[in-house]
Amino acid sequence: MNNLLIRIFSNVMNRFAQKRQVRALEQTISIFMRLYDKHPDQLFFRLCAFSDDSRWVLRYLAGREMGRLIPEKADQAVEVWFKLADDENLYVREGTAKGITFAAEKNFDAVWNSWEKAFSHSSENVRQTAAMTFIKLLKKQKERRELLGVLEQIKNDSSVKVKSIYENYISPHLVQDDAPSNRVEDFTTTEALPVPARLIDQVVGQDHAIEIIKLAARQYRSVLLIGEPGTGKSMLGQAMAELLPASTLEDIIVEAGEKGRNVPKIRRLPAGAAETYIRQHEKEAQASVASFRWVIRFAYLVSLFVTFFYYITRNDPVYLMAGVIVVGLLYWFSKSMKDKPVNEIPKYLVNNSNKKQAPFLDATGLHAGALLGDVRHDPYQSGGLEVMPHHLVEPGAIHLAHQGVLFIDEVSTLSIESQQALLTAFQEKKLAITGRSPGSSGAMIRTEPVPSDFIMVIAGNFPDVEKIHPALRSRIRGYGYEVYTKTSMTDTADNRYKLALFVAQEIRRDGKIPHFTREAVEVVIERAKEMSPHRQQLTTRFRELGGLIRSAGDIAILSSSPLVEREHVQQALRVSRSLEEQIFEEHSVGKTSTFEPCSGVVHALCISEVIGHIVQVSSAVQPFDNVELKLAEAWLKNGDELIIEAALNRLQLYGRYYIQIEGAGRGETLDEVSLAVMVAAILAKKHIVLPDAVAVCGRVNIKGVVSETTYFEKKIKAAKRLGIRKIVAPTANRTNDIPADIEFIWVNTLDEVYHAIQLIQ
Repeated sequence: MNNLLIRIFSNVMNRFAQKRQVRALEQTISIFMRLYDKHPDQLFFRLCAFSDDSRWVLRYLAGREMGRLIPEKADQAVEVWFKLADDENLYVREGTAKGITFAAEKNFDAVWNSWEKAFSHSSENVRQTAAMTFIKLLKKQKERRELLGVLEQIKNDSSVKVKSIYENYISPHLVQDDAPSNRVEDFTTTEALPVPARLIDQVVGQDHAIEIIKLAARQYRSVLLIGEPGTGKSMLGQAMAELLPASTLEDIIVEAGEKGRNVPKIRRLPAGAAETYIRQHEKEAQASVASFRWVIRFAYLVSLFVTFFYYITRNDPVYLMAGVIVVGLLYWFSKSMKDKPVNEIPKYLVNNSNKKQAPFLDATGLHAGALLGDVRHDPYQSGGLEVMPHHLVEPGAIHLAHQGVLFIDEVSTLSIESQQALLTAFQEKKLAITGRSPGSSGAMIRTEPVPSDFIMVIAGNFPDVEKIHPALRSRIRGYGYEVYTKTSMTDTADNRYKLALFVAQEIRRDGKIPHFTREAVEVVIERAKEMSPHRQQLTTRFRELGGLIRSAGDIAILSSSPLVEREHVQQALRVSRSLEEQIFEEHSVGKTSTFEPCSGVVHALCISEVIGHIVQVSSAVQPFDNVELKLAEAWLKNGDELIIEAALNRLQLYGRYYIQIEGAGRGETLDEVSLAVMVAAILAKKHIVLPDAVAVCGRVNIKGVVSETTYFEKKIKAAKRLGIRKIVAPTANRTNDIPADIEFIWVNTLDEVYHAIQLIQ
């Protein structure tokens, strides 16, 4: 091509680049490259010339378009790429990365064999360019296996440039990866089970919450986690901090104020830079103190010399007295001034040097000073002994969580004032630190605004939602997500395997208990099934399961067993009972389920404080034109008696029924024993007597349909313990693993219940 034409194109492209006219520049490049479509050798020669040009846009063009010559001139192209990858201009490095990825998509092997060494190159610019190429190539499944070999090099690179590329562009793609898929189906002990390295992959049974946490971490959104205790809310908060990039972390220091003594100045520096800044001030302070001491010593010598010279030459004691006074003044002056330079040294508020993960601050239960920052009281406020105000400033959790996660569990325990201040810091992304004790000397100190740009993760139970400041919750709903953590998950093979992984995780996390056998894991899984309120479900309240795992491990250690066996877990089930279970069992000693058989009396299987037990429901009836239920006032809370009355009306069992419920514990409702109340009413109306070894469980609705009862497995255990041999239960609770030593009568409607009662008697 004519050299004049090349110079014209070069000047035009350079002008468009200087004026940031991107569209015009791309059109010009497209026209220029079209001229070389049939002359690849000339194109290579021209791009090599451009790679040495002083104009960055031509070097950018050389790096971006060199990929067209792959694989014919692969070696020469890679050589040019290495040169351009070390270019000082970021645009040139970006163009080079585009050219390499374009070429690798066409012929990966031709590029990778030479380019792989760029990830360990001595120049950080080359390593940054290599990291840029990694971003797009990572999405390609074929090449991904080879790319993962250099992933650790990028992740652990000491260069800030490379670290920024990894945490802002590569890490988000890794966040979307699924948990490790190397599933071990035929394990004999938990030692063979692989435990994921990332916390987010260790969370079990909260798939929806995990998706939201990943999305919120990527988009920098806050989250409100509501759910029962032990469902993994704290773990989700910690996992979110693990997913955040650490390249944006900052050091925050406080130093003597320029506006006034009581207004300390806040300075923000890149992570790790504050240490150099403070050391520089320390050196300057030490040099200032050394100079000051030298001056004072010189003044001492001069004063003493002059004093004795005039005293000896003039023989007048006045000169001696004057010298003593001058020396005393110098001593006082040196005492009052010697610490001044040291007091000017800045102080760390937030130190993020050498941190490879965003901060996670658990601010649960903190008082206002610990949460929002405070200023310490100075007992020496004058006389040269006082401390500079900026040395009294203490950061709060909101400042320490800057660029990280602030986790608050049980947010309802925070006062309204603290929630309002928290909202201010959350909205403004900064909050000044001031003294919070009225009688403290720090009450007059107020710093410049301190950065507090954090992701807020608030956790709690459902009743806590009403106690959250409305504006605070509105802020989260508008700029984040609300998530309800599940209390159970479907009883499937996949979820049972996840529970086995959970056992392995708890063992490794504890570090003091032996591994479990497969049979022992199965006992834990059965316990998880029993703890779930619904059939064919497994509980996700893993805190209690974790306690069972550790108790079983302790028992195995006491018995000198190298592994935790089935019997150790079964023994732990008895040892690790809750206080409520122990108290209930203590009060149940000597009691049986028997009663004097008579009409209108039935046993009801119930749950109180997640403990299965039996209550006795008795009914007496008087003639009446309608149906009317009479119960103790404690049971008349939710209008459940109206449902029972409606159901009795459907059966045309009119009368005034007097219901007595004996042996009930805490937390039970009339709805839970509604089927038993219906049965007792039918027994009283029809003068039917049931044997004492019969019990009833289930709910009934206004249409007379018997619905599923919760914690069915626990109720069955209570029935076996108390000698029940026959149970009337909802068909919805029917499973294949019911005990064979108890007879079950499955019912769907009250008509079936009535028919079953007649058969039992």
